[in-house]
Amino acid sequence: GNKVRGTLNVILVGDPGVSKSQLLTYVNKVAPRGLYTSGSGSSAVGLTAYVQRDPETKDFVLESGALVLSDRGICCIDEFDKMSDSARSTLHEVMEQQ
Repeated sequence: GNKVRGTLNVILVGDPGVSKSQLLTYVNKVAPRGLYTSGSGSSAVGLTAYVQRDPETKDFVLESGALVLSDRGICCIDEFDKMSDSARSTLHEVMEQQ
């Protein structure tokens, strides 16, 4: 049969200056669980998860990325075209696994 997906992915495309960034900012503010990030500053690691050393305990801890923090909410990624190819590829993989 048919597979029904429970997750919706939306992309806004338009000319410069038509308020796409303002719309993303507004959606992020009104969403009960939302996160806003810029594609130009996002890496594949920053979108998913990364390991970091805790400054107090010196233990390694797993830190959540933007997609993990916005789970069951909205992750607004602005300037998608400025994102690196590896980050874009990771994002596609994550969206396919939902």
